[in-house]
Formats: sequence, C-alpha cells, structure tokens
Amino acid sequence: METNSPATIKQWVRKPPIWAVAVGTFLLCWSTFVVYYEVKFGLGVPPSTSGDEVDYDSIGWELANGRGFQVNTGDAVFRRPYDFAALEAERFQLGPPQQWIVTYRPPLYPFAMSILNRCFGRQLAATRMMDAAFMAGTLALLVITLYPRYGWSSVFISVALFIAVDVRTRLYGRAILTESMSLFLTSIICVILIRFYELKKPTLRAVWVYSMIVGVAFGFSLLARTMIVLWIPGMSLIVLWIAHQLTSNLRQSLVAAAVFLFGVGVVASPWAVRNVQVTGEFMPLGTQGLVQLSASFGDEIWESSGLWINLDHEGFFDDVIDDSQTHLEQEIAKANWSKAKAMEWALAHPVKSAALIPIKIWQECRPRNVTEAIILILACVGGITCWRTSTTPLMLAILATNLFAIGMTWSVEGRFLVPVLFPIHLLATVGLFGIWCRLTGMQEMEERDTGELSVSNP
Repeated sequence: METNSPATIKQWVRKPPIWAVAVGTFLLCWSTFVVYYEVKFGLGVPPSTSGDEVDYDSIGWELANGRGFQVNTGDAVFRRPYDFAALEAERFQLGPPQQWIVTYRPPLYPFAMSILNRCFGRQLAATRMMDAAFMAGTLALLVITLYPRYGWSSVFISVALFIAVDVRTRLYGRAILTESMSLFLTSIICVILIRFYELKKPTLRAVWVYSMIVGVAFGFSLLARTMIVLWIPGMSLIVLWIAHQLTSNLRQSLVAAAVFLFGVGVVASPWAVRNVQVTGEFMPLGTQGLVQLSASFGDEIWESSGLWINLDHEGFFDDVIDDSQTHLEQEIAKANWSKAKAMEWALAHPVKSAALIPIKIWQECRPRNVTEAIILILACVGGITCWRTSTTPLMLAILATNLFAIGMTWSVEGRFLVPVLFPIHLLATVGLFGIWCRLTGMQEMEERDTGELSVSNP
C-alpha cells in the first residue's frame, strides 16, 4: 500500500506526528528519572522526617486503609520503612506515635498515593515513579506546545534543559510533596489556555466551554496545592482577557470569567464543605493558610527579609495553645490567632506590608545556583525576543499571577516557582532556540497563522 511506501515511512521518521514525539519524550524523561532515583537514592527509601513528606505519606496510607484524612505515625506497617532506615541514619526517626485529623494539607496528592497503596500495599517506590511521571508529563506537554511551532531543534533544547540542566525537575520528581503534581496540573492549564486563545473561529459556546474546562482544571490544581487559591484573581483576568480577544464583547467576557469561577467551585466545593464541617468554622481551604498568615505579614518575616519563618519554633502560638487541647483544636486556635495578628500588623505597618511584596518576590526568584540562573536568563531572553507570539503574553501572565501569590505569602527560596516551570521552560527553550538560530545562520521568517515565528536557512 502507498501508506507503507519507503517515501512515506521516511517522511514519518523525518517528521513524526506530534503524539509520537510527546510519547517518546515522556518515556525518555520518566525512565531517566526513575533509573537515576533508584541508582543514586533507592526508590523505596523513606523521606527525611524533618519536612512535610511524612504527613503526605501517612495520610495516603490512612486513606488506603479507610481511616480517613488523618496522620497516624503509630501504625506498625506504616512505620516499618522508617524504623528500618533509622537504624542507619537519625534523619529517618519518626519519634513517638501520634495521630490526628488533618485540616492543613490539600487532598489530591495523598488521595493519589492512597490508590497506589491499595494497588501495591505499603510502598514508596510507586509514589516516586508517579511523581517522575508528572515531571515527564510536563515535558511532554512542553513538546506538544513547541514541536509544531519550532520543530526538532526546540524538542532537543527543551529535553536538555528540563532533564539535564534544571536541578529542580530532578529534585521535586523524587520528593513526596505536591510540587510535581501541581506542576503537571498547571502545565495542563497553560496548554488549555493556549488552545483557548488560538481558537480560529470561536463561537460563544466554544468560549464558555473552554472557560469551564479551565475552571475545572484549576479546581483540581487547587485541590493539589492550596496556595493556588491566590491565583484566582489573576486567572479570572486571564480568562476575561482571552474571551474579550475572541468575542470583543465585555458582557460575554464577564460571563466567561463567571463560568471559569463556577468550574472551580464545582470541583473544590466538596473539599470546602468537609473542612467547614471538621473545623466548625468558615475555613473552606483548611487551617494551613490562616495559620501561616503571620508568616506572611509580621515582624518575623520582616526581619527575615521575606523568607518563611517557622512560627511554632519562634513561640508565636505559645499564648493560645496548650497540651490540654486536641491537635485540631490547636490548629483552629492558631489559625484564628495568626489571622488576627497578621491583620493587626498589616494595618499598623502599611508601608512595611507593601515593601514586603517585592522583597518576597525577589527572594523567591533570585537564582540559588548556576543552573537556575541559566534557565532564568534564557527565559528572560525568550520573553523579550518573542513578545509578539501568541504564547508569550499568556505565559508571562501566568508567571505574574504566581508572583502575586508569592507576594501575598512568603519566599521559600525557589520552591514556589516549581509549579510554574512549564512557562519558565517554554520561554527558556524559545530563548535558547532564538540564540541557536542566530549562531547557526538561520533567519526568522514571517509569522505563521498561529502567530509563532518559524525559521529557515538563508
């Protein structure tokens, strides 16, 4: 048959379909990360007990056993890998058994872990393989976006930057934290927004359908990472702007933004109802954000130059909690106290409150190592040189939305940038691609119908 002719096969190999390129890059990234984790660290080694990972691990195990959304470090099966590892290193020691209902963690990541626990029993390796898959999925979405616009060169560049250069992808692809899942979900949102913006003959129905899809995707992202709630104002404006670009009608655009918010609410409402029922107060996203409000605005974060401070270690809550309270009662008391003190401080120090916002953003964005600096510089080059393309303004808007969230919270020295590595790497790839074109003598052609720049040899 003609479809199997040598010429057709050669053409397929030379320019394979986008799905084949995406699947290939996914498998390359996922297998590379999984092998790297197993060889260097061991996929089944438990995390250090000094951070947040134990909570997610325990919640995932409790959910798998039908005991609800709680931490229980007294379960013998759960403790086994930690107790075994603690024989070699103190950082794995769990301490005395504890158990409490959790109101300060988002649900989606431990729920995914619980499914793996049901399938494979007590495990850590499958969770890390899942996290590696989230990272690989992000790279596949990058390729899906770049390959039709810039060809094979952009694929090679994005793979190199994502797998080999940026240490954050390898670090958070192994951590038992929400970052990898959150990155993948925000990457999906970015791709949907790009497709939304590039609708050729948009109907009003299509605009509203896309707005709903973005809202639903954002709702799941909110269930993966509570801080994403601070993206809602920016995301609403982005949907409003895209809808207005497509319809040139402000009223219809406002409806599209409302549809987006409705989609968010449909997904997030059950979790919000659960938190209100458990706490007995209006805390729809739980207690974590409220507990940490004074870590966002207060003397402690001013003295730390915008970096997160552990309020518990500072004795900030000593006047409102005691051993007679349950863990849940302590969380609620801390949330109410921190909220009141943060509001009091912000009203008493408006200049400092405003000054903290750019300070936090600077602390979060400034590179901590050479590879982060390389990615940041290339992203800046991509954003500046390709401003006219359809994707760049959208990616910059997503980044600005995240920076707003950082300004309203605190800096954790780069960790809050992980969920937006998709737009960062997209711009970095475009930036390096532009540099490569100039070094190799390629010249930019006129924009295609998509608004993207293509290149050719002179």
